[in-house]
Amino acid sequence: MTLRLIFDREDLERVRVAPGADPMWELVLGLNRARARQVAPQFRPWREAIRQRGRPSQDLGRSLAMLGELIPPTGSFPDTLTPAPSVTELDAGCGAIAAVGRPRLSADLESVYRSRPAPQWVKQLADGDRGRRGDLVAAVRRVHDWLIGPFREWTDEAVAADRAVRRQQVGDLGVGHLLANLPGIISWDGEVLTIAYPVQRTIRLGGRGITLLPSYFCWGRPVTLIDPELPPILVYPAAPTPAAPAADFPADPPPKLVALFGRTRAQSLQALVRPRTTSGIARFVGSSVSAASKQMTVLRDAGLVASSRDGSAVVHRLTGLGRALLRDIDVTDRECFPQWAKVSC
Repeated sequence: MTLRLIFDREDLERVRVAPGADPMWELVLGLNRARARQVAPQFRPWREAIRQRGRPSQDLGRSLAMLGELIPPTGSFPDTLTPAPSVTELDAGCGAIAAVGRPRLSADLESVYRSRPAPQWVKQLADGDRGRRGDLVAAVRRVHDWLIGPFREWTDEAVAADRAVRRQQVGDLGVGHLLANLPGIISWDGEVLTIAYPVQRTIRLGGRGITLLPSYFCWGRPVTLIDPELPPILVYPAAPTPAAPAADFPADPPPKLVALFGRTRAQSLQALVRPRTTSGIARFVGSSVSAASKQMTVLRDAGLVASSRDGSAVVHRLTGLGRALLRDIDVTDRECFPQWAKVSC
């Protein structure tokens, strides 16, 4: 089964990549990663960090149960939980949930519970009960603060790195190449973007364009909103799906690279087999952020690294010269990060 997004000429002019990680999408997708029986290796340090925080409080347990009811392990969840257009701050997302109109919320919940019975509190929420609306907003905040908030730096870095890749794709090869190389894409013929999907759907963009949203916790295939009348968005796994920083240990750099640059600078260059923020490089190498910034300055002055600002973060990536140097010393993208090689090579 597939999702088919049909583009008009105007839509190609209105393709944009979201400005940052969306905490609402990360919450919904992260909740599913947290309760999955098996997860990809990059999520295991995150799950272990959550486990070490101890047993959830009674209030948190109720909030988890509430969101767990609205967000099943498989199948649809309410668009209301992931407001459109995309947001970058939790307050904005919670404000959108609090402000959504009763008719839209009711229709949203009806679409989700069409094939399964809704509990009484969901019916009260759909009927406009303000208390239940407040309970939902409180649950979103509480679960986010437990599952996502302490790890916000991880999601932000993953999305910033992905945005750097997409900007480079557009700059070098155009929007068509960007669309054709998103994770989960089956085909792109210049008009129809076909995506692997759990149900058969067709959405006409109709000149509205589309927002592409890389997500740390999105896994496997892209996802979109249920209501085709909402601003179009495609949420996809940030590429490469990065390992959590706690498991992102540097390999020993090759002796030739150490002899040329010294160990710390060699590790800093090796870290950039995928784009990273300054803080991400500092974690990889085990240095301070200021020390990592100085290393990037030296490597940038040598023409091996290019840097660009993405919001409050600075993202660094290898230049052609930097990639050539690493290949010559046998530190290739394919050997170090096989998932990344599929995107960048």
